[in-house]
Parts: sequence; C-alpha cells; structure tokens
Amino acid sequence: MSQYIFLVGGIIVLGVVMQIVGVVIHNNSKKQFENEHPEASIMEIKDNQFHPLGFTNTLTCLSVNGEPCTQIMTGYGKRGHYLLPGKNILELQYETQRPGILHKWVRTTYDPQKIEVNVEPNKKYTISYNKKQDQFLFEEVA
Repeated sequence: MSQYIFLVGGIIVLGVVMQIVGVVIHNNSKKQFENEHPEASIMEIKDNQFHPLGFTNTLTCLSVNGEPCTQIMTGYGKRGHYLLPGKNILELQYETQRPGILHKWVRTTYDPQKIEVNVEPNKKYTISYNKKQDQFLFEEVA
C-alpha cells in the first residue's frame, strides 16, 4: 500500500516541478522577446473560454504575418500576442460551444479569416469577434 502512496506522491511532485520549469522557460522567452523588440505592442484576446453552463466562445490567433505566433498571458486568465509596429496580417479563427440536446456538446467552428491591422509602437489592443456582423473587431485600449 505504501508503494502506491509513494508512486502517486512522486507523480504529483514531478508534475509540480515540470509546471514550475515550464513557467520559468515561458517567462524567460517573454523577457527575451521584450528585450529584442522593445517597441512591440500587445494584442489581448477578448473571448469567453470558461462558462459554468458550457456556453463558450473561443478566439484563436493561428498566425501573425504567416508565421506561428507565441501566446502570452497578459493577466489572470487573459491571453494575448505580441505585434510588431506597422501592418500585420492576422489569421484568426472563432469557435462557439454550447450544451446540446441530442449530443453532449454542439461546437461550431467558423472558417479562419485573415485581417490586416495597423499597429503603433508600445500600445495595447484588443481583438474580439462580433457574431452579428460576422467580423473581427480590432480596437486600441485607452
């Protein structure tokens, strides 16, 4: 019995250590990018990934200027991406999920769209999706 306790305890300790190492590596790469590009702006994603009843809206940035982009955390539970000043082409995808009647979940994924945005240095922007107008909204945070 004690061997199982040690096994489970070892797995938990290993998981915690791996999580700490991952956070340290992510923070170091974020600092390195900020040092290399001090003029970079931040684009924060406004979506609703977590809902107690399961009604979620997820906005995903697939690429920036044709290259895969690294996601950063801009606050508690807030995701974002770095954008360099000038014109940027974003490839974005929107997905909704809700509880279903015949199935457990009903998920709707909208086709990826490419939008062109103009970014100024050292600003903060938000991006969201307007379902009624079927378009992405890119706005500067005041």
